[in-house]
Amino acid sequence: MLFEYSVLAFVVITCSLSLIYCVVTGISPVPSSKGSKKHMFDLLPAGFSGEVCDLGAGWGSLAFPLAQRFPKSQVYAYEISPVPWLVMQVRRIFQIRQNLTIQRVNMLNKSFAFRAETAAVVCYLHSEALERLRPKLERDLNTGTLIISNVFEIPGWQPEAVHEIDDGFCPQIYVYRVP
Repeated sequence: MLFEYSVLAFVVITCSLSLIYCVVTGISPVPSSKGSKKHMFDLLPAGFSGEVCDLGAGWGSLAFPLAQRFPKSQVYAYEISPVPWLVMQVRRIFQIRQNLTIQRVNMLNKSFAFRAETAAVVCYLHSEALERLRPKLERDLNTGTLIISNVFEIPGWQPEAVHEIDDGFCPQIYVYRVP
């Protein structure tokens, strides 16, 4: 009986935390579709070896494959929601990626700053979050840093390219360079 109550408590706490952070972030953690993920990876130059940040990494559906596909790159996965962050930590035990760093951070927090070494940013964040994050991107990242945004555009920026893909869930990918 104690085991059943423990499982029930775990489920209730996990669901409650997930709902709370859906309100905090304005969106639930949704993984990128297989098609959009492949297209996003193809947008990174052949032989890419720079540092990559995955903003709002969620369950790690971009971060883990990025770390595998670009072993010479250091990949940083940033996530604020505790449940997806914990899932990534557990996933790391089974999918060891030496070049993957997972951090639980609020990217909008004043104390958070992107690393100057960042060569590319990938994200699947809604436009409101991207608009709030835009000043930090402009301030912290080098001019010309590649930004690939799944589905949502960055308000106030002109995309370098918009890739329409045959995917009902993730129909476009925006490519930017930090001005």
